[in-house]
Amino acid sequence: MPTSTTGMPTDDDLAIVTDCERALLTGAVRGDRLSAGLLLHEDFHEFGASGVVWDRESILQMMEDEAASGPVDIRAEQLVASGLAPGVVLVTYDSVTPSRRAHRSSVWVRSGGRWQVRHHQGTVVADEAVDGGPGAGAGTGSERTA
Repeated sequence: MPTSTTGMPTDDDLAIVTDCERALLTGAVRGDRLSAGLLLHEDFHEFGASGVVWDRESILQMMEDEAASGPVDIRAEQLVASGLAPGVVLVTYDSVTPSRRAHRSSVWVRSGGRWQVRHHQGTVVADEAVDGGPGAGAGTGSERTA
């Protein structure tokens, strides 16, 4: 695996992390606990819309249940990956489903030779913010379901 002279994530690293983030949005990965589990750090956590902090086990169960209940329709837009420090990448994007849009951020770390998401947060975009109307930018956190 190529590394930069500073130890910062390379363009190849950013591409791998981007592919991993997109994979977590697919029904194939969400419905496969082993595949999803390989992408989630053992200390994974997420801040949800309800204020509940999701841990690795609860998010794996939620994704598996979601995939079993029908097709997963989540699209990532404006996805950007940026190296923050050696072995650390920040991914930001908007997730779009038929029912809502959310601003998203994930912190990925290289652990045991593989990239894994360590932290994720989503913030629902209020309808007015999507239209550019009153309250633009307001929102609350949302679960990883988009």
